[in-house]
Amino acid sequence: MSDQNAGAAPEKRPRLLCIAPAWNEGGRIGRVIKSIPAGMVDSILVVDDGSTDDTPDRAEEAGAIVLRNQVNRGVGAAIRSGIDYARDNGYDIVVVISGGGKTPPEYIPDLVRPILNGEAELAQGSRYIHGGQFRRMPLSRRLGTRGYTFLFSLFVGKRVTDASSGFRAFNMALLNDRRINLWQTWLDRYELEPYLLFKAIRLRRKVIEVPVMIEYPESDGKGYTKMRVLVDWWKIFRPVLFLGLGIRR
Repeated sequence: MSDQNAGAAPEKRPRLLCIAPAWNEGGRIGRVIKSIPAGMVDSILVVDDGSTDDTPDRAEEAGAIVLRNQVNRGVGAAIRSGIDYARDNGYDIVVVISGGGKTPPEYIPDLVRPILNGEAELAQGSRYIHGGQFRRMPLSRRLGTRGYTFLFSLFVGKRVTDASSGFRAFNMALLNDRRINLWQTWLDRYELEPYLLFKAIRLRRKVIEVPVMIEYPESDGKGYTKMRVLVDWWKIFRPVLFLGLGIRR
């Protein structure tokens, strides 16, 4: 009896793109790129968001593909540029990491696995779920992320443990849902990431939280972040408020 599968084309392996938005990370970006083991992703894309230092040169030296914005447009616009690159070049899954080194790459397989298995379309990294961890995170950030996540959960109507984590992976097919529109200019800064998570949950797409490490690099003995307390926390919160109240789509 002949084998019905003889001569069948091998199943296509999903292609994985790692996006690292970066702004003035010349002292860190090379280490971040080199810390991603060979074979963990198909390509590493650094979106340089108008850096005034040598970030793009360091990223290229470390082996990353580099897209350069001439001016600083914001992390949302940088991620969107990476998504456009993924779409134009046939990538199936995107994982977003920090260009500043807050997202240890050994957790990338944990984020990607539920997407490959069909359990999730979006895997959100969480430092607060069982098995998650954080290091060198200032008390103010701990309080801020907890409070923000409480409000996010309240507005979205589902309990989330870490809504402000920027460590996530998603299936590019998720963005074929026309109700999810990342290409709005009001999402250019910190708004895009909570927008995506909020919309995916509200639209009952398959979303899962995965335990990860969020590690703040040492900077003068303190946790490292470029966020401005009032201005940027408002940018993170306003998609939740606008979507929750139906002001934006």
